[in-house]
Amino acid sequence: MHVGTGSWSRKATAEPDASTPPAPSRGAASARGARGGKRQKDGKAASTQAKPGPPGPAGTAQVKREERERRQSARRRARRRRFIAVAVIVGALVAGAVVLYESQAFEIESVNVVGTAELTEATVLERAAVPPGTTLLRVPASAIEARLLADPWIGEVVISRDFPSTLRIRIRERTPVALVDTGDAFWMVDSSGLVLAQESLETTRPLVAVRDVPGFEPRLGKTSNSDALVNALRVLGGISPELKSTVRAISAPSVDETTLITVNGVEIMVGEAENLPEKSVLAQGILQEQGSGVVFIDVRSIERPVSRGLGD
Repeated sequence: MHVGTGSWSRKATAEPDASTPPAPSRGAASARGARGGKRQKDGKAASTQAKPGPPGPAGTAQVKREERERRQSARRRARRRRFIAVAVIVGALVAGAVVLYESQAFEIESVNVVGTAELTEATVLERAAVPPGTTLLRVPASAIEARLLADPWIGEVVISRDFPSTLRIRIRERTPVALVDTGDAFWMVDSSGLVLAQESLETTRPLVAVRDVPGFEPRLGKTSNSDALVNALRVLGGISPELKSTVRAISAPSVDETTLITVNGVEIMVGEAENLPEKSVLAQGILQEQGSGVVFIDVRSIERPVSRGLGD
């Protein structure tokens, strides 16, 4: 139904203009709107997937954990490589050392002996018995030291190597301090009472003789267990150098009766080896005061020293 006036309106209604597109129907417009909406939603979805937002807390923790595991794995691989390299180097060094040790490199061509006085170099070399053909790397130092220390004269041994071909043996000899007179022989002893050697009556040395010693059993390289001898040696080592220079013998029948005998025949009874500096001063004072008139001095008691002259 058309409502209009005039002929033109009726003609337009009866014959619509071809250049004017027909108005879309309500159904078509709805369809196009739906398709447009779908394209808009798809575009938004695609835009959302292309530009992800920041990860949440769980995602961040996972990324950190994966990164930490990668670093730990890299460190483990580096440690394995270093361990293998060190093992290879150590193995090569050990193999080289074994080859060098078993070879004749650094063979001993000379032995240098240092520190002899009583012993000769030939005696030390004989005692040492260095195996022929041995090297500085394979020399049996402990066995050589043990053989040398078996000699009573040798108190200490130091073995060193002077590359490429010299072995050095340094010894410290014991020092004899007295001769123990047994009536038929003299035995040299050091300050501890260790027996060093036997001296004949014809070849005695200018050492203080200790006599009248009970319980003395001389054995080379062994220390005497005679208390009287040990006390006498302590007295000899503890008195003043001035007094000691005048002593030619010590009578030691017991600890309490230990007596010094001077070159002038004066007997100085010292007794036990205690308060020796004071006893030395007292004895020297009496000797200087009384001179040749004194024959006996007793300083066992430093509070009450006693002396006797020729007329007493």
